[in-house]
Amino acid sequence: PAKSLGARPAITLVEVNALADKVVIVYSTIGCGYTDVVKADLDKAGTAYEEVNLSLHPDRWGEILPYTDGVRLTPVVVEGDKVTVGVNGIGCVS
Repeated sequence: PAKSLGARPAITLVEVNALADKVVIVYSTIGCGYTDVVKADLDKAGTAYEEVNLSLHPDRWGEILPYTDGVRLTPVVVEGDKVTVGVNGIGCVS
């Protein structure tokens, strides 16, 4: 199964976009069942991803707010140019 690549220090949105070209990034929060669904699907598909837990790294919320219209919502999955917010449009609001 795929494994999370671990936490990284805060980076800019430009750096997020460059990194996203290379790896899937899953933005999560503790206790969000929708995030668990996304990670299980990625694991099942054998897709490597980096998880950014925003409960543990709140300084990184700014990386996803442009994609969520300013709403603190997870999960957000960044795959290159493709950004998916929530699961079927539903997520956890923090």
